Formats: sequence, C-alpha cells, structure tokens
Amino acid sequence: MVRTKLIALAVAALCATPALADEELLYLTSEPGEARLLEADLNRDYFSLATYVESEQILTFCGPATVAAVANALGIPRPSPDRLYPWTLFTQDTLFNEANQKLKPYAMVEHEGLTLAELDTFIENAGLAAEHHFADETSVDELRKAIKETLEDRDARFVANYSRKALPQKGDGHISPVGAYDEETDSVLILDVAKYKYPPVWISVEKLHEAMMLVDEGSNRSRGFVKVSVQ
Repeated sequence: MVRTKLIALAVAALCATPALADEELLYLTSEPGEARLLEADLNRDYFSLATYVESEQILTFCGPATVAAVANALGIPRPSPDRLYPWTLFTQDTLFNEANQKLKPYAMVEHEGLTLAELDTFIENAGLAAEHHFADETSVDELRKAIKETLEDRDARFVANYSRKALPQKGDGHISPVGAYDEETDSVLILDVAKYKYPPVWISVEKLHEAMMLVDEGSNRSRGFVKVSVQ
C-alpha cells in the first residue's frame, strides 16, 4: 500500500503543469491563462502565430524557429521545401539561404544560436523588414509602447530576445514571438518555441524588460527585441 501511494505521488509530480512549479508565471495551459488570452485587448497576433509556431528542432534554434513562424504568419512568399513539394512553407532549414549561411552558417547557429543583431539580419535575409532594439537603450515605457504598436499592426510581429533566468525558468538566452498583450495586467503572452520545455506564458512587461536586460555573452550586450514587418 505504501509503495502504491509513493508511485501515485511520483506520477502526480511528473504530470504537474509548469504553472504549479513556477508560481510567478501564468501559463496559457491554466484556466486563468486561457481566460486572460480571451479577454486581452490585443490578442489577434496569437491566432496567426499559434498556427505556425513549431518547436525548435535543435536546442539553439529558437531564432530560426521564431523567424519561420513569424514569416509564415505574415504571409510573405514562401519557399517550397523538397519534402513538402508542391506546397510552400518557411521551415527552420529553409531559412538558411545563401545570405544567412554567409551571415552565420548552420553549424555555428547550431553551436551558439543567434545574437540580437544577427537575428535582425537573419530576418531581413528571409525577406522581411526588421528593427532591433537593445533593452539597455529602451525604458520599460518604451518597451510597452513598442509592444502595443506592433500588435496593433496587422503587418507586423514582435519578437522577444530575453534570458529565462529573470522569469524564472530553467535555461538562459532565448528567442520567441509575442502573441498578445493584456492592458489590465500589463502582461504579454510569449509563445515559447521550446514547446517541449514550456507552454506559452504570460509575464509582465516590467519582468520582460528585466529579462531582456541580462547580458548576452555572445555579443556582450543586453538582449532586447525586434519589430518585424512586411517590406
């Protein structure tokens, strides 16, 4: 009987949602997280992004996974991968065109990911316009304004580059798109592309800024965000 109870407790612990483990965060998989999305002032981007967000195929591919989702959501002309012919779609692999291979080859991105400035150019080489901002040059109010302006624009998407350490979550540097903003709680919904690790999560704009302020060792600069739009 004791052994049965111990097994049951172990199974329950394994099945616990992240929302139970990280009390400071509100995950979309919880009822309050779901309700916030439905009631959020700016939630339109969630639907197009959620349609195309795929899990990063390599632990360091948060950048390519995010860019692929954003490019597909914005509806720009798509490449036709051999394995999907005759259908078209941006995938994490197809983003490594000649220009991006020159910027940072696949093997290097696999090893160390993308910095904020590299992410900007990576996006532009995919056929989109990009405007990146470092958190140490951006106030919380300016970040909030940028989020709202981007989410109000049908032809734009907001990409966050932040450190998980500030949330707190396990891990460090990460890139993912933002799918919604809720005015009442002043929080954003991050659509985490490491879907095997965490579901989408609501965090305050202030907390996001704090997470962006942590230094990226790859650039020795703070992290930040990219406003992506159709050219």
